[in-house]
Amino acid sequence: MAALDQKSPNVLLQNLCCKITGKSEAEVAHQFQYAVRVIGSNYAPTIERDEFLVSEKIKKELLKQRREADAALFSELHRKLQTQGVLKHRWSILYLLLSLCEDSRKPSNRVCSYGALLAQALPRDVHSTPFYYARPQSLPLSYPERSATAHNSSIATSGIGSMGVFSINGPGPTPPSLPGPQAVGESMRGSRLAWTLPISSSPSGAAAAPRPPTGPSSSPASKLPQRQRRDGDGSGESEIGEDALVRDILYVFQGIDGKFIKMCSPENCYKIDSKVPLCKSLRDTSSRLAELGWLHNKIRKYTDSHSLDRAFGLVGQSFCAALHQELKEYYRLLSVLHAQLQVEEDQGVNMSVESSLTLRRLLVWTYDPKVRLKTLAALVDYCQGRKGGELASAVHAYGKTGDPHMRALIQHILGLVSHPILNFLYRWIYDGELEDTYHEFFVASDPTVKTDRLWHDKYSLRKSMIPSFITMDQARKVLLIGKSINFLHQVCHDRTPPGKIMPASKSTDSPKDAAELFTDLEGAFQSKIDAAYFETSKYLLDVLNKNYQLLEHLQAMRRYLLLGQGDFIRHLMDLLKFLLGTLVGMCSVWTIM
Repeated sequence: MAALDQKSPNVLLQNLCCKITGKSEAEVAHQFQYAVRVIGSNYAPTIERDEFLVSEKIKKELLKQRREADAALFSELHRKLQTQGVLKHRWSILYLLLSLCEDSRKPSNRVCSYGALLAQALPRDVHSTPFYYARPQSLPLSYPERSATAHNSSIATSGIGSMGVFSINGPGPTPPSLPGPQAVGESMRGSRLAWTLPISSSPSGAAAAPRPPTGPSSSPASKLPQRQRRDGDGSGESEIGEDALVRDILYVFQGIDGKFIKMCSPENCYKIDSKVPLCKSLRDTSSRLAELGWLHNKIRKYTDSHSLDRAFGLVGQSFCAALHQELKEYYRLLSVLHAQLQVEEDQGVNMSVESSLTLRRLLVWTYDPKVRLKTLAALVDYCQGRKGGELASAVHAYGKTGDPHMRALIQHILGLVSHPILNFLYRWIYDGELEDTYHEFFVASDPTVKTDRLWHDKYSLRKSMIPSFITMDQARKVLLIGKSINFLHQVCHDRTPPGKIMPASKSTDSPKDAAELFTDLEGAFQSKIDAAYFETSKYLLDVLNKNYQLLEHLQAMRRYLLLGQGDFIRHLMDLLKFLLGTLVGMCSVWTIM
């Protein structure tokens, strides 16, 4: 019997307490009481028994610590674990790993660790387990069932489900005996004191009257209490909590109606129902935050309506892609806010006021995104009905601002929007090809014109599509460059590769950033246009002179018109040299006559 007692759970548990603390059996009585209560408690995990949710939560924790490689490795290992039948309780293992990860990062001022708790004595006046100095050979350990009634569950979770109630000075009834109602009430009251009072070994601290827990770390209900209406208000309804508004606002940020904040179609804005009991300050703050959702909807509506419209062209699609990039950054912020809110819900009793998510914090954190979305929404309004070069001009006009951040934003969008125009331009001035299916480029072509009128009528400028950052002189040169290349190919039947005409044609494969190139109109862009214009014109004149004797034909025409080469004609030519050397547009017919 003695050997059996030595192997009983009570004795083994007390030996474990002595081993951990390094004290004698009489000195670890308080620690043993705490251990018995913990074993008899009915702890349950704070999250649902879902393996997928736990694995996703672990990956979120790794991503929040900027350990993307570890998150990917964890996903791969978890996938391999699912394919094997070694573990039957994978959820429990994952939950244990998650709990260990969270315990290592919990603040030290929340609750003391179990090791520290076992190392110090519990208050003698606030315990629900028996207090004695003898070895507990006959004290049974109880493990209550989850299906117990509410009354019995309260007793079981305090560690006294099937134990007798002992007085402070010594044992009372034997374990098989059942306590009376008064004893049960006293024991329950003692168990609550053991959980609520601070751990102290001093009698004064133990005997102090219990106070309700205060502060955000006491309970989820105390974190954001529902405020009653002010005195004088006839309604007895309680105001909704700020945590509910925060959750609604995060949905509104994505354009989704919340429980209390919904889109008002007649007024085209998000509004809080007037019947919702809410103080004016929270109502005003929520309305200011809800404007972000309205701006998001405005931009999203534009991108959704034009993204699948092929007639919008490449420039328009680039503009939608730029807006999508900005919305992606905005969604990244929302994911961080949602993760913060999820952490508060999972660890509600442990969150402090300094780290909780409030409407005022949202107002501060969303200030910069709101300014960016306002700029994008105004840009979307200004660009309605525009496409091609006209759309690029509208974006360029918005870049003339004194705000460096907004200027950088518009500059980034302009780089994406003008990149298709730059590709059109390079294909035109280096290859003579005009791939403008949706009429976005400022050079237009008339396919009905025959070859003999190619130079005069086939190609022209589409002035509405000339971007505002390209001058008219540059646009005319661009037109002449491509026209010369097509004249060589179609009229002169010259099949010389473009690379031999202009070595710069290789740059079409790797053009510079469009925004940087177009902002330097007098520098890099002008030099590219001038170089292409000079090389193309020079090559065209060489072909006309060598293959078609252009100068000989002009000399023959002059002799025919001037009836030969006499002294009178020679003197007349000398007098008209200055006049004939002027530009054609400045020399009228009657002046020559």
